[in-house]
Amino acid sequence: MFEGRVLALDLATTTGWAFGAPGSNPLCGHIRFAKPGSPRALVYRALRTWLEERWNVRDEQPDAIVYEAPMQAMLMHGKTNIATLRLLGGLTEHLEEWALDRVPLYEATVSSVRIHFLGRNYESKLAKRLTFERCKMLGWDVATTDESDAAALWDFQCGWLNPRLAARLIRAK
Repeated sequence: MFEGRVLALDLATTTGWAFGAPGSNPLCGHIRFAKPGSPRALVYRALRTWLEERWNVRDEQPDAIVYEAPMQAMLMHGKTNIATLRLLGGLTEHLEEWALDRVPLYEATVSSVRIHFLGRNYESKLAKRLTFERCKMLGWDVATTDESDAAALWDFQCGWLNPRLAARLIRAK
């Protein structure tokens, strides 16, 4: 059974992240890679620099990384513009290259994470609010919805890697 630490990334210009071992409370944060409208290459360079400086250091290296699949955003039928699609795809590609031969990399869909964490795939605006509230209820120190989305993604992956230690969905009776 997996006993390492998982890094979850909700990749975007402002990326939410969550890090920790299954069964623990994740350490959460977010980082803005560039100002809105910056060239994509600048965002990619900032991602790679952050990965090297934050996650490629002794005692802070993840044993697995999970990221939110960009495909759902690409299928949103007009709700996402081509620049955003290119950015999300590029961030994913740069992460995949960085992780190669370093750490196992996993991908999860937004709908799978929401069903796992909330019990249902709610509409985006409601899902973000409910995810944030649930993280707070679990005692997880999240400050933004980017962080809470990453924390839900982290819990989803922890549940796959070590099902006994993932946060349990609390169902109202």
